[in-house]
Amino acid sequence: MTAPPPSDDSDGTDGSDGSDGSMPAPVADDPPPRAAVLIIGNELLSGKIRDINGHFMARMMRRRGIRLIELCTVPDDVQIIGDALLRLLARTALVFTSGGVGPTHDDVTLAAVAQALGLPLERNPEMEALLREHYGDRLTPEALSMADLPEGTVLRAGPGWPALRLDLDRPQPSRVYILPGVPPLLRAKVERLEALPGELPRSAGWHLAVLHSSLEESRIAALLDQTLARFPGVEIGSYPRWSREDDGRVSYHVRITFEGPAAQADRVEQARAALAQALPKGTLLPEPEPA
Repeated sequence: MTAPPPSDDSDGTDGSDGSDGSMPAPVADDPPPRAAVLIIGNELLSGKIRDINGHFMARMMRRRGIRLIELCTVPDDVQIIGDALLRLLARTALVFTSGGVGPTHDDVTLAAVAQALGLPLERNPEMEALLREHYGDRLTPEALSMADLPEGTVLRAGPGWPALRLDLDRPQPSRVYILPGVPPLLRAKVERLEALPGELPRSAGWHLAVLHSSLEESRIAALLDQTLARFPGVEIGSYPRWSREDDGRVSYHVRITFEGPAAQADRVEQARAALAQALPKGTLLPEPEPA
């Protein structure tokens, strides 16, 4: 559970120039930055609630040119959350968590993060002030416990209800953002983080090329393998689709995507052209009309 946010009329910018620990500006030839997302909540694993935060985060990262290497969901369990966080930090220097930061018994994310990283929980004066301002005489000990944060936590995307950030130096320089699980609150915090100059990484992103074929995947698999071998580094995916025509017939086609860093757009297009040329005559379909 997550407490309702205080009113927040800020435009989410603070004029940061990176001197406060913001992410450095990307270099054009750098590989895309990588990140992982840890979604937390029993209600997601039980099917009571559909996860939409993961989809939102994936689209945000795609837009910013961040490679999302993993998105996983875990229950409200201190040990499992901590184990998952450490595993993700071993793979990438940027991890976002979602959920488990409210005042109820199942909100254990802060304790899990602190335990996993070997950090004490400490009362954060800035967060305490926000809670006291928001709740007034309705403030309970349980609500006040939301001010007990892992040592070194930085409040970002304020003023108002903040996103929580931890900057770490072990096992490598890395960063963890601790976000709420309620979708509108998570979206608001991420949008404010994006508005802070240098806060989140960005790259030139990817180039995407697409073709469609009437061939079944089993008949196109060998051609895909050959194209992959000719163009290493280009990611190729195939996605079968079925649709019902006006006369009731079911039509089939496969959508094939080619992706690579924006700097390798020419190579991506070459891979598409090579496969298009290799397809049997009459099996290359035009791009479908948008729905």
